[in-house]
Amino acid sequence: MKVHNKMINKVNKRLPRLFVSLLFWATLFLVAGPVQAVAGVSVIAHQSVSLDAITAKEAKKIWLAKTKKINGLTLKLSDLPKGSGSRDYFYSKVVKKSEEKLRAYWAKIVFSGKGVPPKPLSSDDEVVNWVASTPGAMGYVDNAAVNDSVKVLLVGQ
Repeated sequence: MKVHNKMINKVNKRLPRLFVSLLFWATLFLVAGPVQAVAGVSVIAHQSVSLDAITAKEAKKIWLAKTKKINGLTLKLSDLPKGSGSRDYFYSKVVKKSEEKLRAYWAKIVFSGKGVPPKPLSSDDEVVNWVASTPGAMGYVDNAAVNDSVKVLLVGQ
């Protein structure tokens, strides 16, 4: 009987913490709104970019302006808006930077004159169209948005 009472006491002590935790997560999901599902992201390029494939590490260097040219061709990068599922996936899985760290990084790069952030575009379709029509352009989009007008350099799952 003593063992049973000890277990009940342990559970009773944990219930308030469990309740607060559940309340926190429920509130977070209500405030954050719906989560966009993304199957994966592809890094795409204009046909003029002389690469057939890149690694995630190379993509990270490109999007952080550490690699600005490939075989003499100046790269032009695009970006999707904050809150886009593709953007969240790309920056967390490929670039491995949070939104806050990314903002601080670009502030430093722009202030020092070492680079400019990628061109902001409003949707996956706009990125595909811009990349297809802009020599040296690269972007990232949801895998489902890719078409034959662009080169696929990296497919993320």
